[in-house]
Amino acid sequence: MILAALLLVHGDDPGMELLYFWAAVLLALTPVLIFGAIGALVLKKIWKERREGAERGAGTGV
Repeated sequence: MILAALLLVHGDDPGMELLYFWAAVLLALTPVLIFGAIGALVLKKIWKERREGAERGAGTGV
């Protein structure tokens, strides 16, 4: 019943469909961007620690 009422109110409005499309794109990309940024920061920290460890170990003659 509610779906039928929504379809009657919504109709065939291209502007509203475009708004729904961009809302769905935003909902899909938000977690990807957040977790991607966290992953990039973690990898950057790992690479930095490895580089610092290699530089420290290189001078010891081991």
